Amino acid sequence: MEIQFLDKIKLIILDHLDDGKFGVSDLASEMGWSKSQTYRKVKSVSGKSVSQFINEIRLQEAAKLILESNLHASEISYKVGFSSPSYFNKCFSKYYGITPGEYKENPLIKTFGQQPSKSGIKKIKPVFYIIGAALLLFGIFSIIKSKSFADKINPPTISIAVLYFEDYSPESNMQWFCNGITEEIISKLSGINQLMVTSRTSVKQFRHSDQSIPEIAKALDVDYILEGSVSRHNDSIRLTAQLINLKDKHEWSINYQESLINSIRVQSEFSKLIAQQLNIDLSPEELKNIEKYSTDNLEAYNLYLKAEYQKNLFNKNSFEKAFPLFEKAIALDSNFVEAYMGLSEIWQLRGLIWGLYDEQEAWENSKKLLLKASSINPTNNQLAYDLNFGLFYYEWDFESMEKYYQKRLLMPYYDILPGLLQDYAIKTGRFNEALLINERYIENSPEISYLYSFKAGILMMLGRKDEALEVLAKYNALYDDDMLYLLQSTGLYFYLEDYEISKNQLKKTRINFPNESPSSFIWLDAVFAQMDDKTQDATLYLDQLIKLYETNSSGSPAWFIALYYCYIKDYENAFAWLQKSYDRHEVEMTRYRAEPLLIPLHDDKRYIDLYHKIGFSKIE
Repeated sequence: MEIQFLDKIKLIILDHLDDGKFGVSDLASEMGWSKSQTYRKVKSVSGKSVSQFINEIRLQEAAKLILESNLHASEISYKVGFSSPSYFNKCFSKYYGITPGEYKENPLIKTFGQQPSKSGIKKIKPVFYIIGAALLLFGIFSIIKSKSFADKINPPTISIAVLYFEDYSPESNMQWFCNGITEEIISKLSGINQLMVTSRTSVKQFRHSDQSIPEIAKALDVDYILEGSVSRHNDSIRLTAQLINLKDKHEWSINYQESLINSIRVQSEFSKLIAQQLNIDLSPEELKNIEKYSTDNLEAYNLYLKAEYQKNLFNKNSFEKAFPLFEKAIALDSNFVEAYMGLSEIWQLRGLIWGLYDEQEAWENSKKLLLKASSINPTNNQLAYDLNFGLFYYEWDFESMEKYYQKRLLMPYYDILPGLLQDYAIKTGRFNEALLINERYIENSPEISYLYSFKAGILMMLGRKDEALEVLAKYNALYDDDMLYLLQSTGLYFYLEDYEISKNQLKKTRINFPNESPSSFIWLDAVFAQMDDKTQDATLYLDQLIKLYETNSSGSPAWFIALYYCYIKDYENAFAWLQKSYDRHEVEMTRYRAEPLLIPLHDDKRYIDLYHKIGFSKIE
């Protein structure tokens, strides 16, 4: 079984032999596993790291080509996936003990592989004995030294987590920079094959943590932790960083001072120093990736970091602050892909929930930005995610989304936000698949709040009500200041008929986020008022939703008005508002199939007609 597994791995590597970028992440995708699963499985079966296993196959295939073809060493280097002939020569020499040229011309190797003629037996035999003895000694020596040779060329994979840098500035106004430099270092180190780097989402849970470094390292299952701080004084910044091992021993530290305007170079310098400290020989391709910058415009870069910081706060006010920052960054660098993507996400989010823009206007602007970014860098995975996100929610393009969904199921990338895949599976009635996707993401990024509200929702749809309530009860206190978790859990408690907790979650959301009042809150206000026989209050809340609809607000007000009428069992009005929601092309209509309040309508011809018109039947 283990031999079959290694043969399968080898075939995959051979299929990508000339692809110098093929590494742990690509192999994991081909196998349908996470990076950590792939690493552990290959290590347990072969005794080697994944990068070591891949490199040995490259070098073994190179040796065959040297003996069996007339290709030059430089040509062979490219055929087996090395981007530089000089780097190939260096690796080959370390692994075999001789250069590729010596390997080809060495008479010992060529004679040992030949069958001598009868007339030459007496002459060759003594030489053969000498060669045999030499090879026996070489074999013994190789057994002793093979590990050191292998370790030189293919050192074992090293795992590291980069904790979010702390802001030690006197005015504590550099958190945007701390976040940015942390995430850039994570991104650059992730491009080194020999390193297994913990995702940024996984380290976020340890921001401002009181846990010791050994405790954090154990929790993240890593060999090393990098921690650091940033302090700003006038127009210069001072960065302090420490590399600490599992036993809390300081391996390396640095104090680095630079002008703020030149700070874009810091993450590359840090990444190279870390690799050097861990005795990692960077390939030319790895070095190129580390020294690559998303923009050369330093002012645009700092504006982008500030915008990302605001966007990730995930509320209406922060989105409004992020918007002009992204625009200014793009104005300074028209090829800044990440800035286009960030601004596109703001348009989408402002059109989805908060009622800041007409939904179709929001999508139209978002789509233009994504297509522009795609023309600059068509291979960006996050771009594909963002584009399909919009195609599904705004255009109801089920066919395109289905293709993307199936592709992502076969090749999961865990560095991309997990919401879309789970939500699509739920909304198309594939609840068991949704649960599997959810569990995969939780295993990889257990600190993402909405993964647990998603899990509770999936369990509810599977009829496992008690388990859903247990999940929510377990995480309510942990995420009681998280906007998205509160938004989802409030609705879930309503559907699970635990109305008092639903009311409390809604109240908590109002207190924590007093400026937030999306349609998804207002309809629950109306329902709870109706539930408490406060008919006048319910009418006032309903009028608020109608006003939002009449002013072309986003946030799907017509949809939520329809849900209100479903709750009070006024199905004629419910259908009237569902039709309005369809005509307005509201994003919440993607919930049409899975919405529990619509179950009594499933046999009605009007429901069935809308079902087909929305596009659900196109993927059946």
